[in-house]
Amino acid sequence: MDIPITPYQTVLVLNSSYEPINFTSWKRAVVLLLKEKAQFLSGRVIRLLNYVKLPLSKIMNITPSRSMIYKRDNNTCQYCGSKSKLTIDHVLPRSKGGKDTWENLVVACSSCNTKKSDKLLEQTGMKLVRKPRAPINKMIFDLQKTNVAEWKLYNYGVD
Repeated sequence: MDIPITPYQTVLVLNSSYEPINFTSWKRAVVLLLKEKAQFLSGRVIRLLNYVKLPLSKIMNITPSRSMIYKRDNNTCQYCGSKSKLTIDHVLPRSKGGKDTWENLVVACSSCNTKKSDKLLEQTGMKLVRKPRAPINKMIFDLQKTNVAEWKLYNYGVD
């Protein structure tokens, strides 16, 4: 049996309702196809034949990581727009009670981060390019930022 999955690539897994639910390895995708638990849609997309109910808490609860903050902010300083010497900044500094949340973490270049220091934005005269926010869920977040054309067809999220 010839399985047309693209080897050595990540594969998007869709629920039977065509909503994106996970990414898997190409080997796992082949196993799901061979066991007839999934349907081949394209070289990097499969669809489960039986609907999988996911708990809402699993879909909605994602904690920010460094790489996800960089991805959300397009590797761009959220104060000046620079794309070099980037760091992570707390909008409300930790010394003033700021937490490690999606709404409080932004990408900043080292000079803007140094200029802001542990001050509030109002004290520095600096402004954010755009207000930081949490993504709706991880799958929508990843699909919005993907460069894989086959996956973009299944991005039902809002920008």
